[in-house]
Amino acid sequence: MRLERMSWKDCEEYFKDHDMVILTTGSTENHGIHNPLGTDTMIPNKILELVEKQSDVLIAPTLPYGDADFHTEYTGTISIGSDLLEMVMERISDRLYDCGARHFVFLNGHGGNTHALSKVCRHLYKKGAVGTIFDWWTIAGKINPKWAGGHGAGQETAAMLYVDESLVQKDKIEDSTLKVFTPSLTASNAQTVNFKGVDIPVPRSNRLSSDNGWFGKDHPKYATYEWGKEMVEATADFLVEYMKEFQKMCQLKLKMSQKK
Repeated sequence: MRLERMSWKDCEEYFKDHDMVILTTGSTENHGIHNPLGTDTMIPNKILELVEKQSDVLIAPTLPYGDADFHTEYTGTISIGSDLLEMVMERISDRLYDCGARHFVFLNGHGGNTHALSKVCRHLYKKGAVGTIFDWWTIAGKINPKWAGGHGAGQETAAMLYVDESLVQKDKIEDSTLKVFTPSLTASNAQTVNFKGVDIPVPRSNRLSSDNGWFGKDHPKYATYEWGKEMVEATADFLVEYMKEFQKMCQLKLKMSQKK
C-alpha cells in the first residue's frame, strides 16, 4: 500500500485501523565501478516490492539521498549529511505521527544513515511512538552468515544482479586492494587501519582506502543472481514477520506508559 498512490481520504481511512508505516532511506553514492550509484536505494526498494505482496502496512516514498560524506570524492555521489538527513526524516515522521502513525519501521539501505535514524527514533519515543531501524544488509548477514559482505562487494553485487542484472557491469569487476600507509600501518577497511593486528578507527574519505570504490572479503566476482534472489527474498520475508512482532512490542510500551 503506497502513500503516493492514495488520496488523502484513503490515507485517513488507513489510519483509522492502522498505525504502522514504513519509511525507507537509501543513498546515491559510489559502489565500485561495476555497480550503479543507486545501489543503496534500489535494493531496499526491491525489498519493499516483496513486502507489499505480503503485508498491508503503509509504505511512504523512499528518500534516495543519505549521509554519504565518506564517498564524495567519487564522482556522482550526492550526500545530504547526517544532520540534514535527521531533520528531513524527523519532519516526515512528525507529519505521519500527526496523521496517526505510532509504529515507524525505517527500512535502511545505507550504513551512513543509521546514526541519524537512531536519533529520529529517540525523538519519536519521547512523543509516545516507537521506531525501529532495519539495516537490510546486516539483517541478511545474520539470517545467513554466508551472505554477509562489504561495500559494493559480493553481497550488494548479488542483490543488484537480482534487482536488475543489466545494471551490473560484470566486465568491470576487478580486485580491490586496500592501501598501505606505512610498513606497519595498513587500511583494514574503509574507516579503520590495522596496527600489529589491531583494527583502529581512522575516519577518512573512502577514496583513501580503495581507488575503485569497493571493499570487503566477499569479492564481487563470486556474486550470482541466485545468491541475490535467495538473500533479498529471505530478508523481505523476515521483515514481514518482524513487523508483526514489532507491533506487539509497541503495544507493550503503551501499556507501560499508562502505568506510570
